[in-house]
Amino acid sequence: MPKNTDEGIVYTLKDTVKLTGLSIDLIRLYEKEFNLQIQRTEGGHRRYTKNNIDLLIEIKKRIQEQNWSYKMVNQWLQGEVITEAVDIQSNLEKKIDSLENKVQELLDRSEKDEQFQLALIQRLDEQGTLIKQLTDKLDSQDRYIENNLDKRDEKLTNALREISDTKKLIAAAQENLEQKPKGFWTRIFGG
Repeated sequence: MPKNTDEGIVYTLKDTVKLTGLSIDLIRLYEKEFNLQIQRTEGGHRRYTKNNIDLLIEIKKRIQEQNWSYKMVNQWLQGEVITEAVDIQSNLEKKIDSLENKVQELLDRSEKDEQFQLALIQRLDEQGTLIKQLTDKLDSQDRYIENNLDKRDEKLTNALREISDTKKLIAAAQENLEQKPKGFWTRIFGG
């Protein structure tokens, strides 16, 4: 809970943890590493000002979000120009640009793929229609051939029956001829 002092509002370590999102150990590490001057009570308890909290938040941002090293943070706190930070930011911007370009390429490729897929689907639909037409035509031809085969089989069967009947008639006629009594001359001259 914030307290009013002669120097303004101060916060306990517990309050500072809540406000900065840093753990107690990390706050203490930052204090030591970056030589932060934090007020203490007569009992030795830390008291953080609004400026201390803002500074801790800025340090956290530079380390966790901008990938600064502790050395770079120390240089920044001492007011030095940090060329590494500029380089890092420049590299990050280049990476972001590169990623944006890759995303755009992927979007373009995705659009082309979608167009190709639509053309392929249309072509497949056309092929499906053509296959259905050919299948219907083949079915019609199969029925025609089947009907003609049935008629041919019927005609062949009738022709075979007629041939068989004709053979029977011829055989019966020959048998009749052989059984007729022989005529006078045939008996005389032989036959």
